[in-house]
Amino acid sequence: MDFEVKDVSYSYGEVKALDDLSFSANYAQIVGLIGENGAGKTTIIKTIFRYLKPERGNIYLDGKDINSYPENSYPVSYIPDEPVFYEELSLAEHLHFTKAIYPDSDVSVEEMLKVFDLREHRNKIPGALSKGTRQKLMIAMALMREYRLLIADEPFSGLDPKQIATLKALLLEQKEKGKIVLLSSHLLDVAENICDSYVIMKNGKCLLSGTRKELLSATDLPENSTMEAVYLKLVEHDETSD
Repeated sequence: MDFEVKDVSYSYGEVKALDDLSFSANYAQIVGLIGENGAGKTTIIKTIFRYLKPERGNIYLDGKDINSYPENSYPVSYIPDEPVFYEELSLAEHLHFTKAIYPDSDVSVEEMLKVFDLREHRNKIPGALSKGTRQKLMIAMALMREYRLLIADEPFSGLDPKQIATLKALLLEQKEKGKIVLLSSHLLDVAENICDSYVIMKNGKCLLSGTRKELLSATDLPENSTMEAVYLKLVEHDETSD
């Protein structure tokens, strides 16, 4: 496997957020992390991004433990669930700052301004932007560096239907370029349309992982069933078996 999470555990005090979590992914795939609030999606994302360190278990990219990568050459980019900015910098200055940090990227500032329809906002500071525009800026910044794995934590939050369609197209483009995209989203219908495989999470554990076809087979659901139906059946089975 090109990317692997193996038996990872993490706790916030006495609350176990990740409980021997394991899953894997290959290049040119979009993998959906599916689960309710508190399932552990954001925690595993922060662990992969090395913001948190597992108490147990390991995470591998190209067969190497992620902690073996030097800070300036760890090939992972991250779209957080909550945008974080420098309030004194304009929108365009954020993009130029990101470009200065990652000069080897072939993505230009003007390209991102055009793709995300941000040109009219280029001189505004974050506080003067709408939630959706701030989210678009955060996504643009994440795409402006070289990476092999793109992590997107609820990236559709605050976006209107047109913006969601644009982001879906961009994520599919990253897949076509051979990247791994790890997508966490509550919008199961959106995830179903673009994901190649899924990791169904609850209470820090993986209830089931695999392609849509594999999940339908494992849950004995008809071929035309939605991912929502798969998720609800898995969660219901897990609750009754506790």
